[in-house]
Amino acid sequence: MAEFGTKERLLCSAVTLEECKKIEKILQEHNISYFEQWNRHKGILRLLSNRKNDKCDILVHMDSFERAKNVIG
Repeated sequence: MAEFGTKERLLCSAVTLEECKKIEKILQEHNISYFEQWNRHKGILRLLSNRKNDKCDILVHMDSFERAKNVIG
Protein backbone atom coordinates (compact mmCIF):
# COMPACT_ATOMS: atom_id res chain seq x y z
CA MET A 1 0.00 0.00 0.00
CA ALA A 2 1.47 3.33 -1.02
CA GLU A 3 0.93 6.64 0.70
CA PHE A 4 1.14 9.78 -1.42
CA GLY A 5 0.73 12.32 1.32
CA THR A 6 -0.52 12.36 4.82
CA LYS A 7 -4.13 12.03 3.71
CA GLU A 8 -4.24 9.93 0.52
CA ARG A 9 -3.84 6.21 0.00
CA LEU A 10 -3.63 4.23 -3.20
CA LEU A 11 -6.74 2.11 -3.66
CA CYS A 12 -6.08 0.69 -7.15
CA SER A 13 -3.07 1.12 -9.41
CA ALA A 14 -2.62 0.90 -13.17
CA VAL A 15 -6.26 0.29 -14.07
CA THR A 16 -7.60 0.76 -17.58
CA LEU A 17 -10.20 3.32 -18.55
CA GLU A 18 -13.00 0.72 -18.46
CA GLU A 19 -11.99 -0.57 -15.02
CA CYS A 20 -11.66 3.00 -13.78
CA LYS A 21 -15.23 3.82 -14.79
CA LYS A 22 -16.56 0.72 -12.99
CA ILE A 23 -14.66 1.60 -9.80
CA GLU A 24 -15.79 5.24 -10.01
CA LYS A 25 -19.42 4.16 -10.24
CA ILE A 26 -19.11 1.93 -7.16
CA LEU A 27 -17.35 4.62 -5.13
CA GLN A 28 -19.94 7.23 -6.11
CA GLU A 29 -22.81 4.92 -5.15
CA HIS A 30 -21.28 4.57 -1.68
CA ASN A 31 -20.48 8.30 -1.40
CA ILE A 32 -16.72 7.79 -1.12
CA SER A 33 -14.57 10.63 -2.42
CA TYR A 34 -11.64 9.74 -4.64
CA PHE A 35 -9.37 11.18 -7.26
CA GLU A 36 -7.53 9.81 -10.25
CA GLN A 37 -3.92 10.14 -11.22
CA TRP A 38 -3.40 9.28 -14.89
CA ASN A 39 -0.09 7.80 -16.01
CA ARG A 40 0.23 8.99 -19.56
CA HIS A 41 3.18 8.91 -21.88
CA LYS A 42 5.10 12.13 -22.32
CA GLY A 43 6.61 13.74 -25.37
CA ILE A 44 6.58 12.01 -28.74
CA LEU A 45 5.33 8.76 -27.21
CA ARG A 46 2.12 10.52 -26.20
CA LEU A 47 1.44 11.45 -29.81
CA LEU A 48 1.91 7.86 -30.92
CA SER A 49 0.09 6.16 -28.05
CA ASN A 50 -3.58 5.29 -27.92
CA ARG A 51 -5.51 6.85 -25.02
CA LYS A 52 -7.07 3.43 -24.37
CA ASN A 53 -3.66 2.26 -23.18
CA ASP A 54 -3.38 4.96 -20.50
CA LYS A 55 -3.38 3.69 -16.93
CA CYS A 56 -4.93 5.30 -13.87
CA ASP A 57 -4.24 5.18 -10.13
CA ILE A 58 -7.26 5.72 -7.88
CA LEU A 59 -6.59 7.36 -4.54
CA VAL A 60 -8.93 7.85 -1.59
CA HIS A 61 -8.72 9.75 1.68
CA MET A 62 -7.13 7.66 4.42
CA ASP A 63 -10.27 7.91 6.56
CA SER A 64 -12.30 6.21 3.82
CA PHE A 65 -9.66 3.70 2.76
CA GLU A 66 -10.94 0.64 4.66
CA ARG A 67 -14.53 1.26 3.61
CA ALA A 68 -13.51 1.76 -0.03
CA LYS A 69 -11.39 -1.38 0.03
CA ASN A 70 -14.33 -3.41 1.37
CA VAL A 71 -16.73 -1.95 -1.21
CA ILE A 72 -14.39 -2.65 -4.14
CA GLY A 73 -13.78 -6.18 -2.85
